[in-house]
Amino acid sequence: MGVDNEFDLVVIGGGPVGLFGTYYAGFRGLKVVLIEATEDLGGQITFLYPDKFIYDMPGFYEVTGKEVVGNLVKQAMRYSPTIRLGERVLRISKLAGQRFEVQTDKSAYSCKAVLVATGIGTFSPNKVEAEGIPKFEGKGVFYYVRDPERFRGRRLLIVGGGDSAVDWALHLKDIASKTTLIHRREVFRAHEMSVSALMHSNIEVKLFCVLKSVSGDDWVRKVTITNTQTNKDEELEVDDVLVLVGYKADLSIMRQWGIEMDNRGLLVDETLETNVPGIFAVGDVASPRSGFRQNLLAVGFGQAATAANKIKKMLEPSAPSFEHSTLSEPTKAEPTAAKAAVVQQ
Repeated sequence: MGVDNEFDLVVIGGGPVGLFGTYYAGFRGLKVVLIEATEDLGGQITFLYPDKFIYDMPGFYEVTGKEVVGNLVKQAMRYSPTIRLGERVLRISKLAGQRFEVQTDKSAYSCKAVLVATGIGTFSPNKVEAEGIPKFEGKGVFYYVRDPERFRGRRLLIVGGGDSAVDWALHLKDIASKTTLIHRREVFRAHEMSVSALMHSNIEVKLFCVLKSVSGDDWVRKVTITNTQTNKDEELEVDDVLVLVGYKADLSIMRQWGIEMDNRGLLVDETLETNVPGIFAVGDVASPRSGFRQNLLAVGFGQAATAANKIKKMLEPSAPSFEHSTLSEPTKAEPTAAKAAVVQQ
Protein backbone atom coordinates (compact mmCIF):
# COMPACT_ATOMS: atom_id res chain seq x y z
CA MET A 1 0.00 0.00 0.00
CA GLY A 2 1.47 3.35 -1.05
CA VAL A 3 2.05 6.30 1.22
CA ASP A 4 -0.72 8.24 -0.53
CA ASN A 5 -3.24 5.91 1.11
CA GLU A 6 -2.00 6.36 4.68
CA PHE A 7 -4.05 8.67 6.89
CA ASP A 8 -4.71 9.58 10.48
CA LEU A 9 -8.45 9.29 9.97
CA VAL A 10 -10.86 7.77 7.47
CA VAL A 11 -14.30 9.41 7.46
CA ILE A 12 -16.97 7.16 5.95
CA GLY A 13 -19.90 9.18 4.61
CA GLY A 14 -20.03 12.56 2.88
CA GLY A 15 -23.28 13.89 4.32
CA PRO A 16 -23.47 17.02 6.50
CA VAL A 17 -22.13 15.34 9.65
CA GLY A 18 -19.33 13.58 7.77
CA LEU A 19 -18.35 16.88 6.15
CA PHE A 20 -18.23 18.69 9.48
CA GLY A 21 -16.28 15.81 11.02
CA THR A 22 -13.80 16.09 8.15
CA TYR A 23 -13.41 19.82 8.78
CA TYR A 24 -13.02 19.46 12.53
CA ALA A 25 -10.47 16.66 12.26
CA GLY A 26 -8.49 18.82 9.86
CA PHE A 27 -8.82 21.73 12.27
CA ARG A 28 -7.22 19.52 14.92
CA GLY A 29 -4.33 18.81 12.55
CA LEU A 30 -5.27 15.30 11.39
CA LYS A 31 -4.66 13.96 7.90
CA VAL A 32 -8.09 12.91 6.63
CA VAL A 33 -9.63 11.02 3.74
CA LEU A 34 -13.41 11.15 3.30
CA ILE A 35 -15.01 8.24 1.41
CA GLU A 36 -18.49 8.69 -0.06
CA ALA A 37 -20.37 5.89 -1.86
CA THR A 38 -22.27 8.20 -4.23
CA GLU A 39 -20.93 10.67 -6.76
CA ASP A 40 -22.05 13.70 -4.73
CA LEU A 41 -21.40 15.17 -1.31
CA GLY A 42 -24.27 16.19 0.95
CA GLY A 43 -26.04 12.92 1.75
CA GLN A 44 -29.81 12.95 2.10
CA ILE A 45 -29.97 16.74 1.75
CA THR A 46 -28.42 16.63 -1.73
CA PHE A 47 -30.46 13.59 -2.73
CA LEU A 48 -33.86 14.39 -1.27
CA TYR A 49 -34.39 18.09 -0.63
CA PRO A 50 -31.67 20.41 -1.95
CA ASP A 51 -34.12 23.27 -2.56
CA LYS A 52 -36.20 22.86 0.59
CA PHE A 53 -35.74 25.30 3.46
CA ILE A 54 -34.15 24.06 6.69
CA TYR A 55 -35.35 25.93 9.76
CA ASP A 56 -33.41 24.33 12.61
CA MET A 57 -29.90 25.14 11.42
CA PRO A 58 -28.15 27.23 14.11
CA GLY A 59 -27.36 30.73 12.93
CA PHE A 60 -29.87 30.77 10.06
CA TYR A 61 -33.46 31.99 10.10
CA GLU A 62 -33.97 29.76 7.08
CA VAL A 63 -31.54 28.22 4.63
CA THR A 64 -31.90 25.86 1.69
CA GLY A 65 -30.38 22.41 1.72
CA LYS A 66 -28.04 23.21 -1.18
CA GLU A 67 -26.76 26.30 0.67
CA VAL A 68 -26.04 24.23 3.78
CA VAL A 69 -24.21 21.59 1.75
CA GLY A 70 -22.28 24.20 -0.23
CA ASN A 71 -21.01 25.87 2.93
CA LEU A 72 -20.19 22.55 4.59
CA VAL A 73 -18.19 21.40 1.57
CA LYS A 74 -16.28 24.71 1.48
CA GLN A 75 -15.59 24.41 5.21
CA ALA A 76 -14.54 20.76 4.94
CA MET A 77 -11.96 21.64 2.27
CA ARG A 78 -10.24 24.21 4.47
CA TYR A 79 -7.52 21.81 5.61
CA SER A 80 -7.20 20.00 2.27
CA PRO A 81 -8.60 16.53 2.96
CA THR A 82 -8.57 13.84 0.30
CA ILE A 83 -12.08 13.16 -1.03
CA ARG A 84 -13.00 9.86 -2.66
CA LEU A 85 -16.38 9.78 -4.42
CA GLY A 86 -18.10 6.74 -5.84
CA GLU A 87 -16.38 4.29 -3.48
CA ARG A 88 -18.28 1.90 -1.26
CA VAL A 89 -16.66 0.69 1.96
CA LEU A 90 -16.77 -3.10 2.15
CA ARG A 91 -14.86 -3.91 5.35
CA ILE A 92 -12.75 -2.49 8.15
CA SER A 93 -9.86 -4.63 9.41
CA LYS A 94 -7.88 -4.10 12.60
CA LEU A 95 -4.12 -4.21 12.02
CA ALA A 96 -1.24 -4.37 14.48
CA GLY A 97 -0.93 -1.38 16.80
CA GLN A 98 -3.25 1.57 16.38
CA ARG A 99 -3.91 0.88 12.68
CA PHE A 100 -6.87 -0.07 10.55
CA GLU A 101 -7.31 -0.97 6.91
CA VAL A 102 -10.48 0.30 5.26
CA GLN A 103 -11.23 -1.71 2.13
CA THR A 104 -13.52 -0.23 -0.54
CA ASP A 105 -14.72 -1.63 -3.84
CA LYS A 106 -11.91 0.32 -5.53
CA SER A 107 -9.02 0.78 -3.11
CA ALA A 108 -7.70 0.32 0.43
CA TYR A 109 -6.70 2.89 3.06
CA SER A 110 -4.50 2.59 6.13
CA CYS A 111 -5.46 4.80 9.07
CA LYS A 112 -5.20 5.21 12.83
CA ALA A 113 -8.91 5.84 13.43
CA VAL A 114 -12.24 5.58 11.62
CA LEU A 115 -15.25 7.91 11.84
CA VAL A 116 -18.48 6.39 10.50
CA ALA A 117 -20.98 9.06 9.40
CA THR A 118 -23.14 7.18 6.92
CA GLY A 119 -26.51 8.47 8.12
CA ILE A 120 -29.22 5.84 7.84
CA GLY A 121 -27.09 3.87 5.41
CA THR A 122 -28.24 2.94 1.93
CA PHE A 123 -31.83 4.07 1.60
CA SER A 124 -34.65 3.60 -0.86
CA PRO A 125 -38.17 5.05 -0.95
CA ASN A 126 -41.18 3.21 0.40
CA LYS A 127 -43.79 2.62 -2.26
CA VAL A 128 -47.56 2.33 -2.16
CA GLU A 129 -49.66 -0.50 -3.50
CA ALA A 130 -51.75 1.19 -6.14
CA GLU A 131 -52.72 0.01 -9.59
CA GLY A 132 -50.60 1.58 -12.33
CA ILE A 133 -47.81 2.85 -10.09
CA PRO A 134 -44.99 0.78 -11.66
CA LYS A 135 -46.03 1.78 -15.18
CA PHE A 136 -45.87 5.51 -14.46
CA GLU A 137 -42.73 5.68 -12.32
CA GLY A 138 -40.67 8.42 -13.95
CA LYS A 139 -43.67 9.31 -16.11
CA GLY A 140 -45.56 11.39 -13.58
CA VAL A 141 -44.96 9.30 -10.45
CA PHE A 142 -41.96 10.45 -8.42
CA TYR A 143 -40.39 9.65 -5.05
CA TYR A 144 -37.96 12.60 -4.88
CA VAL A 145 -37.95 16.27 -5.85
CA ARG A 146 -34.87 16.96 -7.95
CA ASP A 147 -36.06 20.29 -9.34
CA PRO A 148 -39.10 22.05 -7.86
CA GLU A 149 -39.53 24.05 -11.06
CA ARG A 150 -40.59 20.95 -12.96
CA PHE A 151 -43.91 21.16 -11.07
CA ARG A 152 -44.58 24.80 -12.03
CA GLY A 153 -48.12 25.33 -13.25
CA ARG A 154 -49.00 21.66 -12.85
CA ARG A 155 -51.68 19.83 -10.87
CA LEU A 156 -49.82 17.95 -8.16
CA LEU A 157 -50.92 15.16 -5.84
CA ILE A 158 -48.72 14.45 -2.81
CA VAL A 159 -49.14 11.20 -0.89
CA GLY A 160 -47.93 11.08 2.71
CA GLY A 161 -48.16 12.62 6.17
CA GLY A 162 -44.58 12.91 7.42
CA ASP A 163 -42.15 15.81 7.39
CA SER A 164 -41.06 15.25 3.81
CA ALA A 165 -44.62 15.19 2.43
CA VAL A 166 -45.82 18.20 4.42
CA ASP A 167 -42.68 20.28 3.87
CA TRP A 168 -42.70 19.67 0.13
CA ALA A 169 -46.41 20.44 -0.07
CA LEU A 170 -45.75 23.79 1.58
CA HIS A 171 -42.74 24.46 -0.63
CA LEU A 172 -44.55 23.59 -3.86
CA LYS A 173 -47.97 25.11 -3.13
CA ASP A 174 -47.18 28.37 -4.95
CA ILE A 175 -45.27 26.66 -7.75
CA ALA A 176 -47.87 24.09 -8.76
CA SER A 177 -51.19 25.37 -10.12
CA LYS A 178 -52.99 23.15 -7.62
CA THR A 179 -51.58 21.04 -4.80
CA THR A 180 -53.54 18.24 -3.14
CA LEU A 181 -52.22 16.15 -0.26
CA ILE A 182 -53.79 12.87 0.82
CA HIS A 183 -53.00 11.13 4.09
CA ARG A 184 -54.32 7.78 5.26
CA ARG A 185 -55.18 9.01 8.75
CA GLU A 186 -55.91 12.16 10.74
CA VAL A 187 -52.69 12.35 12.76
CA PHE A 188 -49.57 13.59 10.99
CA ARG A 189 -45.97 12.60 11.76
CA ALA A 190 -44.70 15.99 10.61
CA HIS A 191 -43.66 18.87 12.86
CA GLU A 192 -46.71 20.47 14.46
CA MET A 193 -45.90 23.97 13.13
CA SER A 194 -45.66 22.59 9.59
CA VAL A 195 -48.99 20.79 9.98
CA SER A 196 -50.60 24.01 11.19
CA ALA A 197 -49.20 25.87 8.18
CA LEU A 198 -50.50 23.11 5.91
CA MET A 199 -54.03 23.35 7.31
CA HIS A 200 -54.08 27.13 6.91
CA SER A 201 -52.72 27.11 3.34
CA ASN A 202 -54.26 26.86 -0.12
CA ILE A 203 -53.37 23.15 -0.24
CA GLU A 204 -56.34 20.80 -0.49
CA VAL A 205 -55.90 18.22 2.27
CA LYS A 206 -57.87 14.98 2.11
CA LEU A 207 -57.62 12.85 5.25
CA PHE A 208 -58.37 9.14 5.62
CA CYS A 209 -57.57 8.73 1.93
CA VAL A 210 -55.27 6.31 0.13
CA LEU A 211 -54.13 6.10 -3.47
CA LYS A 212 -56.02 3.35 -5.29
CA SER A 213 -54.89 3.68 -8.90
CA VAL A 214 -52.96 5.84 -11.37
CA SER A 215 -53.90 6.06 -15.04
CA GLY A 216 -53.01 7.98 -18.19
CA ASP A 217 -51.40 7.52 -21.59
CA ASP A 218 -47.69 8.24 -21.88
CA TRP A 219 -47.94 10.28 -18.65
CA VAL A 220 -50.12 10.38 -15.55
CA ARG A 221 -53.47 12.03 -16.26
CA LYS A 222 -55.75 10.83 -13.49
CA VAL A 223 -55.74 9.11 -10.10
CA THR A 224 -58.37 7.37 -8.05
CA ILE A 225 -58.29 7.77 -4.28
CA THR A 226 -60.35 5.88 -1.70
CA ASN A 227 -61.74 7.28 1.54
CA THR A 228 -61.07 4.54 4.09
CA GLN A 229 -63.94 5.69 6.34
CA THR A 230 -66.69 5.78 3.71
CA ASN A 231 -65.06 3.33 1.27
CA LYS A 232 -65.99 5.73 -1.55
CA ASP A 233 -63.72 6.37 -4.52
CA GLU A 234 -62.94 9.78 -5.98
CA GLU A 235 -61.20 10.60 -9.25
CA LEU A 236 -58.76 13.51 -9.50
CA GLU A 237 -57.21 14.93 -12.64
CA VAL A 238 -53.50 15.43 -11.98
CA ASP A 239 -50.28 15.96 -13.90
CA ASP A 240 -47.85 14.54 -11.34
CA VAL A 241 -47.92 12.31 -8.27
CA LEU A 242 -45.30 12.70 -5.55
CA VAL A 243 -45.18 9.66 -3.24
CA LEU A 244 -43.47 10.60 0.05
CA VAL A 245 -44.26 7.86 2.54
CA GLY A 246 -40.84 7.34 4.07
CA TYR A 247 -37.68 5.45 3.24
CA LYS A 248 -36.17 2.07 4.01
CA ALA A 249 -32.68 2.10 5.48
CA ASP A 250 -30.18 -0.66 4.79
CA LEU A 251 -27.31 -1.04 7.26
CA SER A 252 -26.57 -4.65 6.30
CA ILE A 253 -23.05 -3.99 5.01
CA MET A 254 -22.05 -2.69 8.46
CA ARG A 255 -22.97 -5.98 10.08
CA GLN A 256 -19.86 -7.40 8.45
CA TRP A 257 -17.56 -4.86 10.12
CA GLY A 258 -17.45 -6.56 13.53
CA ILE A 259 -18.96 -3.58 15.37
CA GLU A 260 -21.77 -3.97 17.92
CA MET A 261 -25.10 -2.77 16.56
CA ASP A 262 -28.75 -2.54 17.44
CA ASN A 263 -31.58 -2.14 14.95
CA ARG A 264 -30.88 1.59 14.57
CA GLY A 265 -27.13 1.71 14.04
CA LEU A 266 -23.71 1.35 15.64
CA LEU A 267 -23.68 1.35 19.43
CA VAL A 268 -21.54 4.17 20.87
CA ASP A 269 -20.52 5.51 24.29
CA GLU A 270 -20.58 9.15 25.44
CA THR A 271 -17.49 9.94 23.33
CA LEU A 272 -19.10 8.32 20.24
CA GLU A 273 -16.65 5.40 20.31
CA THR A 274 -17.92 1.95 19.36
CA ASN A 275 -16.94 -1.31 21.03
CA VAL A 276 -13.90 -1.36 18.71
CA PRO A 277 -11.34 1.14 20.11
CA GLY A 278 -10.50 3.67 17.43
CA ILE A 279 -13.77 3.33 15.49
CA PHE A 280 -16.32 6.07 16.13
CA ALA A 281 -19.84 6.72 14.80
CA VAL A 282 -21.70 10.04 14.59
CA GLY A 283 -25.00 11.33 13.28
CA ASP A 284 -27.99 9.14 12.45
CA VAL A 285 -25.90 5.96 12.35
CA ALA A 286 -24.78 6.42 15.98
CA SER A 287 -26.96 4.64 18.53
CA PRO A 288 -26.10 5.79 22.09
CA ARG A 289 -25.88 3.05 24.69
CA SER A 290 -27.50 5.45 27.14
CA GLY A 291 -29.16 8.84 26.99
CA PHE A 292 -31.71 10.47 24.71
CA ARG A 293 -31.29 9.94 20.97
CA GLN A 294 -32.12 12.78 18.57
CA ASN A 295 -31.41 12.60 14.86
CA LEU A 296 -30.86 16.32 14.33
CA LEU A 297 -28.14 18.02 12.31
CA ALA A 298 -27.23 20.21 15.28
CA VAL A 299 -26.72 17.12 17.44
CA GLY A 300 -24.71 15.38 14.72
CA PHE A 301 -22.37 18.36 14.37
CA GLY A 302 -21.69 18.30 18.11
CA GLN A 303 -21.05 14.56 17.97
CA ALA A 304 -18.57 15.03 15.13
CA ALA A 305 -16.59 17.62 17.12
CA THR A 306 -16.63 15.41 20.22
CA ALA A 307 -15.37 12.39 18.28
CA ALA A 308 -12.67 14.38 16.48
CA ASN A 309 -11.38 15.78 19.77
CA LYS A 310 -11.35 12.30 21.31
CA ILE A 311 -9.46 10.92 18.30
CA LYS A 312 -6.90 13.72 18.53
CA LYS A 313 -6.37 12.97 22.21
CA MET A 314 -6.14 9.24 21.51
CA LEU A 315 -3.48 9.71 18.84
CA GLU A 316 -1.61 12.48 20.69
CA PRO A 317 -2.15 12.13 24.46
CA SER A 318 -0.33 15.42 25.14
CA ALA A 319 -2.69 17.38 22.88
CA PRO A 320 -5.30 19.61 24.54
CA SER A 321 -8.72 17.99 24.88
CA PHE A 322 -10.46 21.05 23.49
CA GLU A 323 -9.41 23.96 21.36
CA HIS A 324 -11.79 26.85 20.70
CA SER A 325 -11.90 27.86 17.06
CA THR A 326 -11.73 31.59 17.81
CA LEU A 327 -8.62 31.32 19.99
CA SER A 328 -6.14 29.64 17.69
CA GLU A 329 -6.00 27.69 14.50
CA PRO A 330 -3.55 25.14 13.13
CA THR A 331 -1.54 26.53 10.24
CA LYS A 332 -2.42 25.18 6.82
CA ALA A 333 1.18 24.07 6.33
CA GLU A 334 1.15 21.54 9.16
CA PRO A 335 2.80 18.22 8.21
CA THR A 336 -0.46 16.33 8.71
CA ALA A 337 -2.42 18.39 6.20
CA ALA A 338 -3.50 16.22 3.27
CA LYS A 339 -3.28 17.39 -0.29
CA ALA A 340 -6.73 18.31 -1.58
CA ALA A 341 -8.07 15.87 -4.11
CA VAL A 342 -11.60 15.15 -5.22
CA VAL A 343 -11.50 11.86 -7.08
CA GLN A 344 -14.46 10.35 -8.94
CA GLN A 345 -13.90 6.81 -10.10
